[in-house]
Amino acid sequence: MITRLRAKTLLARLKLSFANAVWVVPVTLALLALGAAQALIEVGFTMPSQLSFFLSTGGAAGARDFVQTVATTSLTVATLVFSIAMVVLQLASSQYSPRLPGQFLRSRGTQIIIGIFIFTFVYSLTVVRAIRADESFVPSFAVTVAFVLILCCIVALIVFIHHVVQSIRVESILGYIERKTRKAIGEAFERLDDHEDGDGAEGAESAVEIPEQAEPIVLDKSGIVRRIDGKDLVRFARKRDVVLCLVRTIGEHVAAGTPIGWTWSNGEGSKPPPAEDTRDEFTVAIQLTADRSLEDDVAFGFVQLTDVALRALSPAINDPTTACNAISSLEILLVKLTGFRLGDRRFHDEDGVLRVIVPQPTFTDLLDRVVTPIRQAAPDDITIGVCLCDMLADIARVAATQEQRDAVRTQLERIEQAFKGAAQQSVDVDRLTDAARRVRSALTGQTPRSP
Repeated sequence: MITRLRAKTLLARLKLSFANAVWVVPVTLALLALGAAQALIEVGFTMPSQLSFFLSTGGAAGARDFVQTVATTSLTVATLVFSIAMVVLQLASSQYSPRLPGQFLRSRGTQIIIGIFIFTFVYSLTVVRAIRADESFVPSFAVTVAFVLILCCIVALIVFIHHVVQSIRVESILGYIERKTRKAIGEAFERLDDHEDGDGAEGAESAVEIPEQAEPIVLDKSGIVRRIDGKDLVRFARKRDVVLCLVRTIGEHVAAGTPIGWTWSNGEGSKPPPAEDTRDEFTVAIQLTADRSLEDDVAFGFVQLTDVALRALSPAINDPTTACNAISSLEILLVKLTGFRLGDRRFHDEDGVLRVIVPQPTFTDLLDRVVTPIRQAAPDDITIGVCLCDMLADIARVAATQEQRDAVRTQLERIEQAFKGAAQQSVDVDRLTDAARRVRSALTGQTPRSP
């Protein structure tokens, strides 16, 4: 049993490592290049006389020189592409957020383009070794494929330059984060439509009290929680007849030896199994990694967009337009969140018994994480205050629960206190007052033009 669990743990860790690795696609293509070259060298393909010029190699010496040129060129261009990628990462890190470069490197497009150059290089080296001048052996078809590959490299370079130009634009960066986070929201949370009483669904359940006899859930490594498999935890809890209550959620850091949660027996008078006996099972269901990911971590998308806004508002950059664009992207995500049930997620077994509690941020938490740092970063910029009020007004119009409306009202009061005190001209006070009025109108259900 222990051996099987450790094998499953190792498999889960390898799967997570491969999902984050940048080298997987280039290395895979390099291995494919070795096999393709070996196979094509043996192909004795001939073409019609009208197209024979396409397979002409000029003898063994000419073919060797040509394939060596292809190999040298592909490696040179691959180095150029990597250098461009490093410059892009540096610019994105300094201009927008230090948490953005990982997204660019994980892009399948970037990995495939680099892999094309690596494929061409490895393929050409393999073909060169097969050209034997003393025996006058020239793998014509393989040499022709090398010519086609170098043409593909030229196309890939053009595509990569276009990709870099587009990806470095702030609109593209914000759009990418927004799309990934929208997808993560749909996978991480339950829709309010799935509950009979939507207006009271969020935060309606009382908090679970951890009993004194609860045992800590301790993992043997440090890292950021990347994935929590609720189904695995439910199966484990049902088998052991225990209740699991995690205190760390996806995106939060866990130090080795500190509790990530607590477990206690579901029956009276019995104790949960020792932590040492269940550590492997927890390691399978709760996976740690060194960084956060947009694919699994909803809050990370909000962190990145807020970072872009804060960096734009810094004195070194001073770009309120970009900050407003980031606030607009945050608004789209927050509006989408109003249709989902947030807060702690509870998992029940087949008999309806509560088995697992996984903490998740509430709507109030996420809204505060967005508004508070931006409000504190630019308390004297009325334009930012108006943008925040416009965001709150749109959220208030689609708010589905009382908790969401209360959160909007609280943030509006804080914005008014911060920005009205810093306004130096009456026209700025009037702009903020009008924006705040629109939020209150939305909270009461009035149309934007209602008095």
